Amino acid sequence: MVVDALDRLAVPGEELLRRVDRILARGGVSPESDVAGLLRLVGMLPGEVLEYGLRLDVGSLQEAARDLAGVGDRFRVLPARLSADVDRSGWQGGGAAAFGAVWVALADHIGDGGSADSIVGRIDATADYLDAVVDWAAGLRYELAEAIARVISSAEAVTVVTAGAGGPGAEGEAAGAAGRIAERVLRTAVDALDRADTLRREWERRLGELPYRPPEAQTGAAGVTRVTL
Repeated sequence: MVVDALDRLAVPGEELLRRVDRILARGGVSPESDVAGLLRLVGMLPGEVLEYGLRLDVGSLQEAARDLAGVGDRFRVLPARLSADVDRSGWQGGGAAAFGAVWVALADHIGDGGSADSIVGRIDATADYLDAVVDWAAGLRYELAEAIARVISSAEAVTVVTAGAGGPGAEGEAAGAAGRIAERVLRTAVDALDRADTLRREWERRLGELPYRPPEAQTGAAGVTRVTL
């Protein structure tokens, strides 16, 4: 497992954001505030955003993309291999012609990667999509690490951590500081969600359902079938 900047900042980040979450939950936020709007968009508290980022396993996503690319390679050679077997069979006649039409349609459906509208094309596209998700996840972890590094070294962090020992007005100062920390973390999450939505819209057509198109029904006399034994 590769340890990145977010992993190294996990402990101080989690400790600070737990305090921020408690302050926000205890004091609430104004419905008209920027933080309230960000909370509605993200649907998570800052501590939950960090937890989500830490659970993103970029290495496993990369491995899944490689495995899927391997599946595509195994499918890619099937049409040519099976066509060679059919050609060697010496099967002739009406039955052979009917089977040949079905086989051509099935081979086109499987594909060799030259067309996106084939099984192999869809597998290749899905592997490429996973690569794009890997980039998105790695980007989120990097940007979240940058946000955490800034907030744990900020004056607001000192205010939040020392809130219990403060005098009159300390609670209000802590609430304001917690709100500014929350805003920084939540904006990072909103940006990531926007990119995820763009990614989904860019890829949804390429990853859509792929219906099988059978050959047109053949008519005419059955004729004679010959099979070389």
